[in-house]
Amino acid sequence: MSNDRVMIVGAGVGGLTAAVALKRAGREIAVFERAPQLLELGAGFAIQSNAVTALRQIGLGEEFGHELTELDQDDSGVTVRFANGAEERGAMLIGADGSNSTVRTRFDETRRRYSGYTTWLALSNLASPEPDTHTQWYGEHSIFGAHAVGGGKTYWYASKTAPEGEHEEDTKRNLLALFGDWHEVVPAFIEATDQIPRSDIYDLDRRDAWGSGRVTLVGDAAHPMVPALGQGACQAIEDGVVLARCVSADGDPVSALRTYEAKRIARTAPIVKRARAQGKLMQGDNTVMRLARDLSFRLAPTGQVLKSFQKVLTYPDA
Repeated sequence: MSNDRVMIVGAGVGGLTAAVALKRAGREIAVFERAPQLLELGAGFAIQSNAVTALRQIGLGEEFGHELTELDQDDSGVTVRFANGAEERGAMLIGADGSNSTVRTRFDETRRRYSGYTTWLALSNLASPEPDTHTQWYGEHSIFGAHAVGGGKTYWYASKTAPEGEHEEDTKRNLLALFGDWHEVVPAFIEATDQIPRSDIYDLDRRDAWGSGRVTLVGDAAHPMVPALGQGACQAIEDGVVLARCVSADGDPVSALRTYEAKRIARTAPIVKRARAQGKLMQGDNTVMRLARDLSFRLAPTGQVLKSFQKVLTYPDA
């Protein structure tokens, strides 16, 4: 086993950012993804200024069909086993396997918190009439947002307050019933969409550690957050860049990973908390919340709003 080999479970934005950053730092990298191949899911994520700054610092061969089943570690490394029978070993393991992380459950039994609302994320074949504008519409217990992504298509998302695990027989029909009398472009986006995946939204309270020994987490595996601030992918990118920096600066893997966790827990925990509060307000689940939400849009000074986001949108290690 190479003393430099870093294994990453999960080929999402956090895992791949960490892979590129660590490879540029001279590490041998192995990325294992449980999906059999790359798939277009119709979902999207926001890349804001803090993440762009982080990406510029790294300049942007994973293996598919590897679902983690076991992991063991000792003083010299980590061994992982997969459902396909494969076994691998490396100097450290990075769990980048999403909000419902398998790696996380090996060290942390904290249950995710259901936000109280569910979302649909999709790609419409209808071009946005406002290609340079990101637009959100708000109602009672519900939100719809959209922005152009080029090629005559529009990425859109919707949410509604709902019981955890609720399902519908006909997603498009359900959404048209929910949003059919909104601004005319909203049902038009839905009508022009082929696939509409649905996901319940979860987050996770702050913990003092994200792993143990030679194992840690990045992205949603470490700090799932509701999408109200558009920071999920952004913080995953920051994680990957900071992780590579900490590993490069410290020859002791265990010490390096704990340093990384301390930095990133301090950064992400307040964002998770703020996103939770923002999401609850934006859903407008009662009259008081809807009034507060609507008044904040009408009356809050633009400069004050921008200032309130400055810390979130500034990459702290630039």
